[in-house]
Amino acid sequence: MEREKIIPTRRKTKIPHLLSYPVGAKAISGALTGVPQFDQLFIEFWFWNQLARLHGTAAPYSIIDAEYSGPRRHLSKSNHPFSQDARRWAIIVHAVPRTLRHQIQTRIVNEALPVIRAWLLANPHSAEREGSHRLSFSFDELNDELKCEEHASIEWQTRNQNAEAAEPRP
Repeated sequence: MEREKIIPTRRKTKIPHLLSYPVGAKAISGALTGVPQFDQLFIEFWFWNQLARLHGTAAPYSIIDAEYSGPRRHLSKSNHPFSQDARRWAIIVHAVPRTLRHQIQTRIVNEALPVIRAWLLANPHSAEREGSHRLSFSFDELNDELKCEEHASIEWQTRNQNAEAAEPRP
């Protein structure tokens, strides 16, 4: 019997007892098995001080992100360009209130992970690009709704526009 591959965990931030991570590495790995980036992926379980959420349920909870960070070009103090080559693929799981864990877990497994899988399958060429590209999911507790947003750095957007401009028009 072949053992199932698990995406390695790079960081797991300690969280207060009122919070929980809604999904684990095994469920994420199972959903993403077979994507071209699988062997380059790692998982971070992240908690950033969510004191801003103490005002109630008006703001959605960040729950899971998929991201690619590619090399970036910067100008040094002498205005000479240099490249920082740090390519990485990551899945970031955010801590959520323990009382919502099961509800959010179900939404991640049934809705978010299939979208992340499709996004990874559609973006195998990303490792050849500069900048960053991210798919972020949040849970709106008031509307019981999972929201998805796509973000890209200016380097990513510029490269995409330049590539489209260079394509011959019919």
